[in-house]
Amino acid sequence: MKEKQEKLENKMKWMLLSTMIPMAVLIIVLLVFFWHYTNKYNQLSNNLAVSSEYNANYRNSNNDMSFKDEVDMDIYYVTIGRRGRDGLPIEQVDKAIDTVEKLKNTSTKKESLRSLKYMTNYLTNLKKRMNQLLEIKDYEERQEFVANNTEILTTLFEKEMQNYIYQEATQLVQLESQLAGNVRLTLLTMCAVILLSVIILLRRSFRLTYSITKPVSEILQNIKKVGKGEYKNISAVPADCVEIQELDAGTRKMAGRIKGLLENVRKEQEAQHLTELQLIQAQVNPHFLYNTLDTIVWLVEGGMDQDAVDMITSLSVFFRTSLSKGKDIIPLSEEERHTLSYLEIQQSRYRDILEFEINIPAELDNIMVPKLTLQPLAENALYHGIKNKRGKGKILIEGFDLGEDMMLRVTDNGQGMTPERLHEVQEAIRTGERAGFGLAAVSERIALYYGPGYGLKISSTEGEGTVMEVYMAKKIMSTNDELCDMNIKIS
Repeated sequence: MKEKQEKLENKMKWMLLSTMIPMAVLIIVLLVFFWHYTNKYNQLSNNLAVSSEYNANYRNSNNDMSFKDEVDMDIYYVTIGRRGRDGLPIEQVDKAIDTVEKLKNTSTKKESLRSLKYMTNYLTNLKKRMNQLLEIKDYEERQEFVANNTEILTTLFEKEMQNYIYQEATQLVQLESQLAGNVRLTLLTMCAVILLSVIILLRRSFRLTYSITKPVSEILQNIKKVGKGEYKNISAVPADCVEIQELDAGTRKMAGRIKGLLENVRKEQEAQHLTELQLIQAQVNPHFLYNTLDTIVWLVEGGMDQDAVDMITSLSVFFRTSLSKGKDIIPLSEEERHTLSYLEIQQSRYRDILEFEINIPAELDNIMVPKLTLQPLAENALYHGIKNKRGKGKILIEGFDLGEDMMLRVTDNGQGMTPERLHEVQEAIRTGERAGFGLAAVSERIALYYGPGYGLKISSTEGEGTVMEVYMAKKIMSTNDELCDMNIKIS
């Protein structure tokens, strides 16, 4: 019996060896495979990370100036004489050249190398043109030289860098696709090996093998999902081994932490931005308050007590809505009442030049809107339209039901804007600059609460007046509802 057991043991050893050898080979192939793709993936990722510092879209999303803007600005200052030779962005250009040369050592794609070659030429020529700029004494010649040389070179460099990033990103996507295909092929091979093991090994061996390979495959799929930014579909992987359970738990914990960190950063950034806009909107012009109080004093001294009472009542309504118990979202009827009180106060001061009319359908009264949406538009219409016009002017405020959306329009027949000033204000609204009489803040808040596609549109004709239209949905986006709650707590 003992001899028979020994033979059985030998057979089991050979059976295990016949199973382990192919598995060992497979593991080596997998290690080599993943090592190859990991190195290539890290290389491409590093190239994208380095080149992203010169990506205009990436820098603008982080409120940083792009390489082109920084270089163009420094050259401009030298051109106008605000800086001397030391003001030229030589260091920035040299740094960019050094970055391009490093990228050449890690880039393999033909198109990427071609873009890097072009960028080197552009930067080299840019240095030459900057030195030539100093030799030009005439201001107009300098301006023309900058427009026809340095600005074109920085533009070409920026475009070529975008092309390089596109080529590297395309290669990265192709690599991920190849990796996915090879992973599937590898899994099929593993299944074949496991199937062969079923023929050789006992049922228990099969179960043990299967209990290991299956959760590993699912964890690998989860890791791929994390790599693609899919955090919601990461589910627990059932496993009998403690190690696999810990790996799965660690993977899901990592995915959850990454998701939480990204979400917290996004919410904090949006909440901070929204709070800044709210503070800008909520600021009450002290001159408005002083002038209103002075007007009340004049009315009382002139014996117009009822007019004084009416003005005090309007002022009370104005500040009550401005505070609104810390809420940033109020019914449209309250915003309308707030704007009405403001115009009533101003009409008492400017009754010789100001008329107004508000026509908002009653069915829109209960629609919730961001506070201080209409009043800044009315204020802009008064101070930048009506006051600068000779004779009497009128402000018309209207509301329109657009189905799931609505539109609030403020029209004045004031002096209007020149095409140049209109373009300046429109650009301020589009870019979020604080140069559009506070209109940019209104448009930004609307976009934050309702999403892309909503906001402020303005049109104007010099000598005829201005039209401001605010487009909003009837329901605030759920993601921005969280911002609202967060902002209320902050307030």
